[in-house]
Order: sequence, then C-alpha cells, then structure tokens
Amino acid sequence: MPLPYGSRHGRRLVGGLLGAVVVSLACLVPMSSSYADGDDYPYAGLGKCPLVPKPPKPPKPPGTQNGQGTQNGPGKPHTPKQTHPGQPGQGKPGKPTPRACAKHIWFYNGSFGDPWGFALRNCTSFVAWRLRMTNGLADFENHFGGVHWGNAAHWDRAASELGYLVDGVPAVGAVAQTDHGAKGHVAWVEAVGDGTVTVEEYNYEVAGAYDVRTVPTSTFTYLHLRDLAPAAGLGSTRSAVAATDAHDGSWSAHTTAAGDLVVRRPSGHSTRLGAKGVWTTTAAPAILTDGQGRVWIAGVGTDGRVRTTHTGVSRPVFSRPRSALAGSQTSSPVLAPYGIGGVRLLAVGPHGTLLERHTAGARSDRMSPVRRLGRRGSWSTQAAPTVATDVHGRLWLAAVTHAGRLLVQHASASGRRWSGFRAVDRHSWSVTSTPALVDGPDGRLWLASVGDRGRLTVRSSRPGDRGWSNGDRIPGSWSPYSSPALSSDDSGRTWLAAVDTSGALAVRWLPDHGQRWRRGRGVPHVVPSETASPVLASTVDGVLVGAGDARGHLVWRRPLVQWGPPVAHGPHAGGRTVSRFL
Repeated sequence: MPLPYGSRHGRRLVGGLLGAVVVSLACLVPMSSSYADGDDYPYAGLGKCPLVPKPPKPPKPPGTQNGQGTQNGPGKPHTPKQTHPGQPGQGKPGKPTPRACAKHIWFYNGSFGDPWGFALRNCTSFVAWRLRMTNGLADFENHFGGVHWGNAAHWDRAASELGYLVDGVPAVGAVAQTDHGAKGHVAWVEAVGDGTVTVEEYNYEVAGAYDVRTVPTSTFTYLHLRDLAPAAGLGSTRSAVAATDAHDGSWSAHTTAAGDLVVRRPSGHSTRLGAKGVWTTTAAPAILTDGQGRVWIAGVGTDGRVRTTHTGVSRPVFSRPRSALAGSQTSSPVLAPYGIGGVRLLAVGPHGTLLERHTAGARSDRMSPVRRLGRRGSWSTQAAPTVATDVHGRLWLAAVTHAGRLLVQHASASGRRWSGFRAVDRHSWSVTSTPALVDGPDGRLWLASVGDRGRLTVRSSRPGDRGWSNGDRIPGSWSPYSSPALSSDDSGRTWLAAVDTSGALAVRWLPDHGQRWRRGRGVPHVVPSETASPVLASTVDGVLVGAGDARGHLVWRRPLVQWGPPVAHGPHAGGRTVSRFL
C-alpha cells in the first residue's frame, strides 16, 4: 500500500530516494522479456505490486534533439495518457506493453528491507522466502550459518564456505545463481527438464516483480542447500557391469545410448539381448554367474519392468528375456547368489519399495513370489541397492533411503532369513549415488558411499557383526551423482574408483593390511562427467577399471600401483587399454 507522505516537498524527497534505490537494485539484468501475466508477490502481509505501463517514447520532431521542443513547449517532453495500475497500456497490437512496479513498492513499514535482511522485492529476498517457506530452511536469512550472503554474486561463495554442494547439476528446490550483471542474480528452481531448468524469480524481467522462465541448464550454477528432489534423469547407470564365469572367462554387459542391451562374451563376440531400443539408458544392467555356471542378465525396460535372461548350462545361448519385477527406470537391478546355486533378484520399484525374488531351486529359472524388504516407499528410486557375500556365506545388502540414510542388513547362509536393517551412521548420504560393497581379501567387508555434500567415505566391517568402522574420508570433493566402485585382487589389495565434482575419474588402492589409501595410475582417458559411474572388474590377473569415452564406447585399463614389479608382472601390469575385455 502507498504511504501517506504528507507535503509535496516530502513526497519529492522520498520519491528521489526511492528512485536511487531502484537504480541500485541487485538483480535487475536486461534481456528479452516474456512478461508474467501478473504479480505473484509472496510475502504475506507486505502488500501487492501495482503494475503500471511504461509510457512509449515520444517521437523526435524534425529539427529537435532528444525529444525537446515539442508542442507542449520547449524542454517539455510529451506525456502520454496513463492507464490504471495493473491495466494494459497503449502498446502495439500483438505485443505486450512493458510494465514495471509502482515505485512505492520498494518501501514498506518504514523500511527498504524485508524481514530476513535483504532488499525488498529483490531476487535475493524472493529466494530467501522460498528457502524458508518451501524448502524448510526456516532460519535462512542474510547471515545464515554465520556467513554474510549479501548480493546474489556472493551466494555461491557463501554456500561453498559453509560446505554446501555448488555445481552445474540442477535439482528442484536448488538455488540457481549467476554472476552475470552488476551484482549477480539468484532464482529458485521449480522444475528440471532435458537440458533445461524452469526458475521462479523476482526483479529480473520486470523491475520488482515476479516471473517464471525456462532456460538452458548451463545458464546457472546451482547451490544445493536443501533440495526438494533431484533431477529425474539422474540414476545409478554405470558404463558396464562385468562378471567371471565358471571357466574364468570375462563377461560384460552395457546399455547403449540407443537403448540396446549388449553382452560381450569371453570370445570377444557381442550379443544384443531383446529387441532394439527397448532398454532404459538411465539404469545399468546386472550380471551374475550362478552355481550351475549359467550367466544371468537383468535389465530395466523402457516400460519400467525388470527383465531377466540367462544362458543354458551346456550352451551359452541366452533365453528370451522375461518380466520379473516392477522397477524404477533410474535404479539398477541387482543379481545375487541365493542359497546353494540359486539366484536372487532385487530392485527398487517406481514408488520406492525394495522388492526381492529368488529362483525356486539351483537348476530352476522359476521365481518365487515377490517379497518386500524394509518399509514400503522408503527407498531412493535413483540409487540402487548393492550386495556382497562374506566369508561365512551370508549375503550383505546396503541401500539408501529417500531421506539419505544408509542402511545395511544381511541374510543367513541359506538366504531365507534377513537380520533387519540398521543404519551405519547418522550422516546424510546422496540419494543419486549407489554405494559400493565388496568382500575384501582379509575377510572384512568394505563399504564406500558418497555424501550429499560430496564427501567420499570408505569403511570396513568389524568382526563378529559388531557394526562398521567410522571409515576413512578420501580427500577431495566427490560427485554425489556418480556411484563409486570397489573391488579386490589376489594380491590382497582393495581398489576404489570414483568421480570427483569436476567429472575426473580417480583410482585409489589399499595395500593388504594397509592403513592409508594410495593413488592408482593408468586410469582411462575419458571426457569428464560428474554423472558417469566407473566400473571395477576382477580378473584372473588383477583388476580392470572401466569408463565410457566420448563416443559411448567402453574403455578398460589395468591401473598401475606406485610400487612393485615391472609392468610385465601379473597383477601389477597395467596402464594400457585391454581391448579383449571390451
């Protein structure tokens, strides 16, 4: 509401001050406009924004400069007829009339500031309100976390200083930030599309007013203070999965960009499973060799169904893929041993329920009824479960809930009873990164996971089922959209592969009974991507690390350690492409 200023002299003085404030606003950046239909000012009790049309510029009469000397008299520019606030002006037919908020909206209750310490109707004020009311950061204000947030151009540094993730990957509820303009600009991410984001904002296309626009993802940097939901396309996809058969032959499987599921045999020949283009590209397949020597493959179709296929006992010919579970297109299925020679299938359904089935017998391919594990709807649909078998023959399962808790349980050696889920700690873990679990050469289990702010922790199990160690935090900032990988070799080393926030692939290894993780060399040279996940595969002569290149092909290399025999010696050999495994 306008304030009663009193005298004409007082109105002129206040009007001059308000004009100076409007000129110095933090977030006004000129651009081509797609004006909002009306004001949507969100601050409860702080009034509406009367929109007034901007008058068209007067024509320049012949012989005059800058519009001077018109029929209104020397030095008096022509003043067009004004319309009521919020009504359309006299624009050209078919084009919206430029509008702006009436000047008095920059001033309320004797202040130019909002209740949380930012300038009224600026972009920073609007995003602060969104974070408080929609994201649940009820204490967010200009000195949140003990840091001065200030102008929009400083918000990314303020978030980083407090340890929040700042990157180029959008999420619903994230803060979209840019340094463009005199003092930068921030907006609130309403939706994420394929290469685009839709943002809500203030004081950008209309001075002091609200608008919504859709722009390329690269327009902004994204501050993840308390996201509402990750981008829908992020999932647990890996470049490939690999397994060794009963004859020590190496099998690998991956889904192409065209939606084909391709299996590479030990002979080097490839087989496409199912029809062309029927497999989703946002969930990786799973591969396992059962007790009978059959190679099993599980993948997610474009319809969300998890389908399984396997080779025969005597012939390496795959059966026709059969539907087994309702899965999520962004969560990979898992194949694991069941009892003596059987196969267990696990997958997270589209609504966050973890489902399980297993074969009825060692030689059977018939599946048991579907069984639910954990609470219904409690699991992340963008991170897959992970499994490993310990020295006692028990199957361990680790998975991330939709709230970011990392839970672990184990099944008995017979596979029929589960221990019940327990949290490994009280930290918050990424809901778009699948944890890695592997049985180590010393009998311990190793668990690697990425936190929602980019920390990478590797921990081991304690003897006698007495929980997990506090773990080692691997130095660096790691991508919460990529899944780490773990493996072990016959020399007693434990291997770790992960992607950092720059998209670079890194490999670490831990010596037998070692206490410090060391850097591995000879990783594949691939285009950096913080949403790609690496692969570690155990072979008869060591460990291979795999990643996808710019053309979508798989590149495998045998990593080098920093000490040991020459390159030609067994598991220490490496640093070169292993084409036979592709």
